Amino acid sequence: MRNVILILIAMAFISSAFAQNYRSHMNKGQKKYQDEDYSAAAEQFHNADVLKPEDPNAKFNYGAALYKSDDFARAAEKFAQAASASEEQFKSSSYYDLGNSLYKAQDYAGALEAYKGALVSDPLMLDAKHNYELAKIRLEEQQKQQQQQDQNSEEKQDQQQQQNQQQNEQQDQQQQDQQQQNQQQQNQEQQQQQQSQPQKGEMSEKEAKELLEAFEEDEKKIQEKLRKVKVRARSGRDW
Repeated sequence: MRNVILILIAMAFISSAFAQNYRSHMNKGQKKYQDEDYSAAAEQFHNADVLKPEDPNAKFNYGAALYKSDDFARAAEKFAQAASASEEQFKSSSYYDLGNSLYKAQDYAGALEAYKGALVSDPLMLDAKHNYELAKIRLEEQQKQQQQQDQNSEEKQDQQQQQNQQQNEQQDQQQQDQQQQNQQQQNQEQQQQQQSQPQKGEMSEKEAKELLEAFEEDEKKIQEKLRKVKVRARSGRDW
């Protein structure tokens, strides 16, 4: 029995220590928040949230400090956790600030859903109604802008495809022209080779030159023989 009592006392002491640390972090966080030191406030509320994760107040305050630090994505995460863990009367504020965080992050569709949650919890929350309508307008503008960007992207793709097609056609034409030039050059070379070769029954230039030289040599020999032969006078009678 005594051991049980000691255990209970120890547990109470530990619980009291946790509670004191929790309240200390919450108080320090509130002080830093009021001093507009939102980064330090977020750190204190984070520590409180770690000590007492089931308490939505630490999550909500942590989200508020993150929101003031322009960390809207993490702020939205904490507000969502606070909304799911809060009692009904606290849900509207959590959803409302969740909507604001998502709105700042330009997640207008998510902001609409968050503002709806706030209005479900508190249908008379005028700020939620106003921000809901504003987020709806921003969402429509965002969708139109996205459609325009998609259209521009498609047009650029079409232009790029046309340019690629034209380049391919030009390359094909250049290849055809080059092939035609090569063929013409080959034909010219073949014609030149054919012209340089003697036709059947005809002498080549070399053969003709050799034959002419042979004729000239023969003629020289004949002339030489004629010079050596004595010419005899013709005899005969007059009638």
